[in-house]
Amino acid sequence: MKLQQLQVFIAVAREKSLRAASRQLNLAQPSVTRIIHELEEDLGVELFNRSVRGVDLTEFGEALQRRASQVLEDLQRAREELVQIQGNMLGRVAFGATSSIALTLLPATIKRFRQKAPDAELILTEVNFRQSMHRLRDGTLDLIASHVQPGVIDDDVLHSIPLLNTDFVIMARTGHPLANARTLADLLDAEWITPIASDRSQTSNLNTAYGRAGLPLPKRITYYTSFAIALGLVCDTDMLGWFSRPLAARIASYGLQQIPIEMPLNALQMSVVVRKNHLLTPVARHFMECLQESALEVAKGLPRNN
Repeated sequence: MKLQQLQVFIAVAREKSLRAASRQLNLAQPSVTRIIHELEEDLGVELFNRSVRGVDLTEFGEALQRRASQVLEDLQRAREELVQIQGNMLGRVAFGATSSIALTLLPATIKRFRQKAPDAELILTEVNFRQSMHRLRDGTLDLIASHVQPGVIDDDVLHSIPLLNTDFVIMARTGHPLANARTLADLLDAEWITPIASDRSQTSNLNTAYGRAGLPLPKRITYYTSFAIALGLVCDTDMLGWFSRPLAARIASYGLQQIPIEMPLNALQMSVVVRKNHLLTPVARHFMECLQESALEVAKGLPRNN
């Protein structure tokens, strides 16, 4: 396999069209077709299914796409690292974060990062943790920060590094009629919001907490996929929501208050996730160090659980 073959293959895979890939690469379409044919001949497999609507990856093509993307991204990072070794904190950092991380750790992280790398390129993406795994594996993301549950990480490929240990709290609009509740039983008839699980094996905080308390699950539950939806509903209705303690402190200014339940709620670990055996560039390592410093700062400022 040659570098140009991999570049052409990735372009065709992303565009799902030989013509579109040829325009992107500034190559004649017959040249793109020939390069793909040579790559398939070399590997002894068909990488694409051809049809009048374009091309789609075969099973072999999907496997190669993961590896080829990683190779090309690693080569780009290698070029950037050579520049950075010379003392120039340039290059790119691609970082994915959940909304909770984005609102609590990210702002301070960026301020720290820019002090040493003012001209580096940052690509910041709000992610669903599970859906972002393949982007971390193929190298399009350098690192991810999220709430990491036990058993989620594939230890053969990815590695998680703890950032912050905290818990969840229940938030409601200021003046909520159940603001003085102190037990989950007091909130059994309330209307709740909870995120849609990204995997069937996951159990929501609501299920876990009420199960631990020996109580049935509340009957009125609304499921959401967007933090913006959750925030809007808790701010402007009588719905109750679960938020990490750092995030709860961050959004209290939107007219929200904590309902301090006497029973401790679910624990939470925020972690940064990287590929095993993958060398981060100096600028990416600097970003991770800034993220870790921001997490320590937030941890020091967390109030005790009521």
